[in-house]
Amino acid sequence: MSLFRLPSLLCVVLALAAGCQRPAPPAPEGQARRIVSLSPSVTETLFALGAGAQVVGVSDYTALPQGTPALPRVGTTFAPNFEAIARLKPTLLVDQQVKQAPAEALAALAPLKVLPWTSLQEVVGSVKELGRLSGHEPQATALAEKLDRTLSRPAPKDAPRVLLVLGDAAGTLSEVWYMKRASLHGAALEAAGARNAVSDERTGPPNLSLEGVIALDPDAVLVLVNVPALDAAQQAQVLAPWRQLTALRAAREDRVRLVIGSDVQSTGPAILDVVERLRAALGTLPSPPPSP
Repeated sequence: MSLFRLPSLLCVVLALAAGCQRPAPPAPEGQARRIVSLSPSVTETLFALGAGAQVVGVSDYTALPQGTPALPRVGTTFAPNFEAIARLKPTLLVDQQVKQAPAEALAALAPLKVLPWTSLQEVVGSVKELGRLSGHEPQATALAEKLDRTLSRPAPKDAPRVLLVLGDAAGTLSEVWYMKRASLHGAALEAAGARNAVSDERTGPPNLSLEGVIALDPDAVLVLVNVPALDAAQQAQVLAPWRQLTALRAAREDRVRLVIGSDVQSTGPAILDVVERLRAALGTLPSPPPSP
C-alpha cells in the first residue's frame, strides 16, 4: 500500500472499524471552549458549524479549510501526543469512537467526548452533539437534517450494483478496501443512485482479495482517489491495474471510474459533495450490453 494514501485511508478505516469502547465523561457545559479534536471528521464538522475559532489543536492527518491559520498537531487517535495536548490547556477533547483508542489516558488531561461516527444515524446524532458542545446548535441541527435528508435516499431497485473502493494514487492493486453498505460512504453511494455490490453486512475489515472482487461481479467499480487532482497520465496509472483485471466484467466493459478530490474519502460534511461526484461518475458509465 502506498504511503501517499495512508493518512486519508487511515481516517476512513477508523470509521469503518469503529466499535464500542468505554463511555467517556461528558464535557462540562457553558465553559469557555478550547477544543482539541483528534478526529479529522470532527474537526471538519466544527469548522462547518462555525466553531473553528474554538479549535486549538487537531490530529496529524487533519486538512484544515483553505485560508485557516495552522494549528498545533497533537498526534492521532491511536497515538496522541499527550504532552502537546496538555500544553494547549484544552477545556474539551473530542474524538470519534474507535477501538483501542486510549480514552482513559486522554480523559485524565481534560473532559473527553467520544462520538460514534460510522453509520448515517450515528453521524447525524454526533453532529447535533457537537453543536451542543460548541454552542452552535441551530447550525448543527440544519447540517444534521441536510445530511439525513440527502443520505437517506435509497437507490432504485434496478440500479447498478457498484463496488465503491479506496484508490491508490500509486496505481497498485494487491487488495481492495471497499465501503460497507452501513457506512457513511455506503449511504452516499445509494443516494447517488447505485446499489452496493457488497449487499451483506460482513464482519471484520472491509477488504477483498482480487479473486473476491471477481467473484462479486459488480456492474461497475468506482475508485475514490483522495488527491486534489490527477492528470491524464496519472489517472491512467491508477486505472491500469483495474483494466488488466480482465476476468472482471466491469473492467472488460469499461465500467471502472475514478472519483478524484482531496475530500472524497471524508466522513465529515464534505460527504454531501461526494454524493454529487459519485452521481457524476455513474453518469459516465456506458449502457450495459443488451441481454442475449
